[in-house]
Amino acid sequence: MVLAAECGATSVVVKQALPRLRVPELWLAKRERAISEADALVLAATITPGAVPAVLDLDRDSCALTIAAAPRGWSTWKSRLLAGDADPAIASRLGSILGSWHRATVADDGVARRFADYEAFDQLRVDPFYRTVAQRHPELADAIGALMARMEATHLCLVHGDYSPKNVLVGDGVWVIDFEVAHFGDPAFDVAYMLNHLLLKLVHVPRSSPELELSANCFWNAYRTAVPAELAPELPYLLGHVGALMVARVDGKSPAEYLARPEQEIAREAGSRLLLEPPQTLRAAIEAVRRARV
Repeated sequence: MVLAAECGATSVVVKQALPRLRVPELWLAKRERAISEADALVLAATITPGAVPAVLDLDRDSCALTIAAAPRGWSTWKSRLLAGDADPAIASRLGSILGSWHRATVADDGVARRFADYEAFDQLRVDPFYRTVAQRHPELADAIGALMARMEATHLCLVHGDYSPKNVLVGDGVWVIDFEVAHFGDPAFDVAYMLNHLLLKLVHVPRSSPELELSANCFWNAYRTAVPAELAPELPYLLGHVGALMVARVDGKSPAEYLARPEQEIAREAGSRLLLEPPQTLRAAIEAVRRARV
């Protein structure tokens, strides 16, 4: 549950975690994710000041937090992308922010202990996306199972877990929000999650193809520049995740609402191809989406 409140010049957002998400399918998640979100926001603010909203209050008993509201006139990056406004500079900034979080928390024992709980991420990402698609597409199950196993066994740094355009607010700056599935885990997921959304926009807004393709490349290049070489995931593994997530946004528990039926077919075909035969380059992944679009 999310509420906005104003008092004079002060605007805030109050979030309380619910045990069941408001979606048609049964989707349960632990309420304590709100506490993890508050802790992750505070940590992120120390690493990248000005890139996240300030935490103003946390009620641990009620699993509710209060954060600063974005200034008037700000909008989600998702709404801008869907309107055909794909700004590669924003993509670069997001790659740098994400890389900064990953680099600053890699092998940090204190962060690892604080964000060791994987349950909310499993409930809100692994189960509705990976397991659900594996159940609904048996021909993809082995490939998805291998990704899940490696991801679950990887504990390298703080992972946002929902790093997507809908959780990016843009105005005269950039804010990243919604850290409720933050955990100490596999950085490849965050990178793949954003790239997945950019490729889905490539399916839905083909007139913006040059800008979206450039945005995907700018995001990946900025991220790689921001992290040590050993932290950047190898591309076949990364793009396998992108493929799994593309299929999940069609046939998982949370399909992308903006994809029309023909676009769903394109995303399913391109995602399956990336999952089963992950390419060596991002350019090849983009080309796979182009081919599926024809």
